Amino acid sequence: MALPIYEMMINPEETSDVEVSFVALVDKPAIERNFMMFKSQTLNFAIDADKRIISGPAMVADVPIYRKDQGGEYNVFFSAATIKEIALKFAKKGYAKNLNLFHDPTMPADGVTIFNSFVSDKAIGVLPMAGFEDLPDGSWFISAKVESDAIWQRIKAGEFKGFSVEGNFSFKKTGMENENPHLIESSIMQDIKTLLSTLKAALFSADAPPPPAAAPAPVAAEAVKAKLKDGTEVSVSELVIGGTVMIGEAPAPAGEHELEDGTKITVGEGGVITAVTPGVAVAAPPADYTKEFAAVNEKFAGYEQRFAAYETKFQEQAQAIAKAQAINEQLFTIVQKLAEAPTADPASGSGGNFNSQYSEDKAERLRNIQASLNKLKTA
Repeated sequence: MALPIYEMMINPEETSDVEVSFVALVDKPAIERNFMMFKSQTLNFAIDADKRIISGPAMVADVPIYRKDQGGEYNVFFSAATIKEIALKFAKKGYAKNLNLFHDPTMPADGVTIFNSFVSDKAIGVLPMAGFEDLPDGSWFISAKVESDAIWQRIKAGEFKGFSVEGNFSFKKTGMENENPHLIESSIMQDIKTLLSTLKAALFSADAPPPPAAAPAPVAAEAVKAKLKDGTEVSVSELVIGGTVMIGEAPAPAGEHELEDGTKITVGEGGVITAVTPGVAVAAPPADYTKEFAAVNEKFAGYEQRFAAYETKFQEQAQAIAKAQAINEQLFTIVQKLAEAPTADPASGSGGNFNSQYSEDKAERLRNIQASLNKLKTA
């Protein structure tokens, strides 16, 4: 069965992390992680025992690399142009000492440094390394100096036999009219989680066992159930390019499929999604707020009753204020009388005879004031 072929790419901008960031020393070809690590195939590096130098291809142009994951089986390759971008960016960002063992971030290859790097280009006279003359033009070759005694002994023992690159990549399917590069974020995030888990165990647990040479395969995301417009039930791993569509236990047939909500999915070989066109959202019917409006009207009716009661109280208070004003006026009259009343009764007499007579009896005046006060109390 013919397998689909995807071209792998990077972002040449230095600020982007879509790149080759590490080279690993590995023992044999193997597939470990989706779109993250590409172990050299059957191309072992050459060893200069006198100078402790290892040399060989890091990447080979236009050679299909078999892959298999939850999306199915397919092949990927790196073009000569992409490999040139990879080698240039690797040098510009100073990754000459970014080496590890078996793609394990907890096992840095300390004491190993890449000092020679070039991409073969026969047009300008840059030929492949000796011993690899049959490799296609545009392949990337590197040489590394090994100063670590321990790693050198493992190389001599045949434990490490070749180079292997790792990093983040985007890809596009060849032979398609709509070739939009995209990043496989789910796979990358799964790899990051695996690496963090391994680092945490190594750094914070004194009794933790050594990390395995190969990271476990990423766990596929739980599929989401959906229906096509014709009522067929399908399972979608992720509704993005690179996700998969299954009908029962079999991949959905290649072609365009439409979901109930109008979303159109273009599916390639193995049920892999190659394009997604969101459907036009159907306007929802207007909501019925009859009950809410009735509740609001009921509240307003209650407020009107309260306002009526407040208005009655305000009228009563206005009457009380008017009554108090009348009482105050009477009080002012009484106080004025008290102020005008003499503190002593006037006396009159003739000659040596003393004769006193009250113009108004004092007790009588007090009785009159008391009577006025009593009126205020009953007012």
